[in-house]
Amino acid sequence: MAKLIQGIGAFLEGLLDAVYPQNIYCLCCGDSMENSRIHGICDVCAEKIDWRTENTLKRHMEEFAFDELFMCCVYGFYPRQIMSRFKLAGNPYAARPIGRLLGERLMMEDIKPDALIAVPMHKEKQKKRGFNQSELLAEYAAKTSGISFVPGVLLKPEKTASMRLSDGRARRNQLEGSFAVSPKYQEWVKGRDLILVDDVVTTGSTADACARLLKEAGAARVSVLCFAGTSGWEPDPERDR
Repeated sequence: MAKLIQGIGAFLEGLLDAVYPQNIYCLCCGDSMENSRIHGICDVCAEKIDWRTENTLKRHMEEFAFDELFMCCVYGFYPRQIMSRFKLAGNPYAARPIGRLLGERLMMEDIKPDALIAVPMHKEKQKKRGFNQSELLAEYAAKTSGISFVPGVLLKPEKTASMRLSDGRARRNQLEGSFAVSPKYQEWVKGRDLILVDDVVTTGSTADACARLLKEAGAARVSVLCFAGTSGWEPDPERDR
């Protein structure tokens, strides 16, 4: 059965490559490029991105429930362009090169987490977008890093209003009660060392709300893995989960 599932997965991956060839167009500027750029970003755009691996929220970690933040770059104009093409333009295939980058980022750390899990999306928003970007990124990050991805651990039963103009503390108030640990995984979570995957972390409010729930459910440790993170504490007015 396992071989059959692997075979089906390989077939679907090949079919996806045929329909959406990887790394032909830059995820940032949209220009054509050599497909040897496995992360889907051309050299010109890659040079303009502020690649940074340190935790930019380190001075504020006492305010958050998550234990660590692993990021690939600072959230600015070019990462915003990439996320816009990925999420808002309806290009789920972009999750493959970005997810690979996340997996490689995780492999830089001397850690052995139990599993990757994803920030959930309300079913209405997911239906409208067609996919949950965090789940797709977690799936491909898992394939690269070899760490298992467990989907559906967290749920978002409640919709939240736009948070574009809210600061970190206001966002936390808006997010209170909007997430839940799935009843199916209430026991599974206990004692686990988990990596929570999201696309972008700016104020840390979404990651904090999810990590707080996981800790309350008994998780031993919760770290956050994202493509782009804040350069400091200031919220981004264009960020809207």
